[in-house]
Amino acid sequence: MHTTTELQAIATLAARRAGEHVLANLHRRGDVNSILRTDVKHKLDVEAQETAMSVILSAFPDHAILGEETCDAPLPETDYLWIIDPIDGTINFFHGLPWWCCSVAVRYKGQAMAGAVFIPEMHQLYEATCDGPALCNGVPIHVSRTDRLDLAMLATGADKWDLGEHAFTFMRRVSEIAQRPRILGAAAVDMCMVAAGRLDGYFESGIYVWDMAAASLIVERAGGRCDVLKAYPKHRIAFLATNGCLHGACREALLPLLG
Repeated sequence: MHTTTELQAIATLAARRAGEHVLANLHRRGDVNSILRTDVKHKLDVEAQETAMSVILSAFPDHAILGEETCDAPLPETDYLWIIDPIDGTINFFHGLPWWCCSVAVRYKGQAMAGAVFIPEMHQLYEATCDGPALCNGVPIHVSRTDRLDLAMLATGADKWDLGEHAFTFMRRVSEIAQRPRILGAAAVDMCMVAAGRLDGYFESGIYVWDMAAASLIVERAGGRCDVLKAYPKHRIAFLATNGCLHGACREALLPLLG
């Protein structure tokens, strides 16, 4: 079994290398394979994932990798699973907003062991291991101590596969229970802000495992709580991350809406 220090070093290196590749190609923001009303398939997504995979497989050639860009590929039988989101917040990136990141996590027999979220244009690197503190640029971070939901700032989002009345039901509920809701457009970045105490919670009714694999560990090691409220096929989930103090109240308010 590899140490968490070894795993973290590779997770961090993979996230950094992927982010640095994208950062060096900002002039290619418009270089896409396809554009939909709800999504952008960017060539740099594919390249960033290949960059991260190269780092991981150079160190651990027998490990499995679940990446957003190759999520339908069969996975080899192994205890170690790496999970990559090469650009979380692709639409933000496409439009020139700096709220995007590269995310890499590793699990051993289903347990999160290490994770890194690199936010290149904000020059922030968030990291955690299952047996160590959550860090931002090497400095320990902690969730907020907000204990009143009506004074909380919660981030949320609109499920890109359901932009009808059902999606607005969740946004309306977050608006009702929180002091201020925010829709920022990059789940892993939002969760890192929860870990750093800048947001009090995050909820989305339809994200993917690669959106939260690294950031959820960072939230938990920063003193927060995370929950998969509902699991769907093809790695899709409803997910909640909070500072811990607000977790029960958020869960009680949002879970019934999932049916």
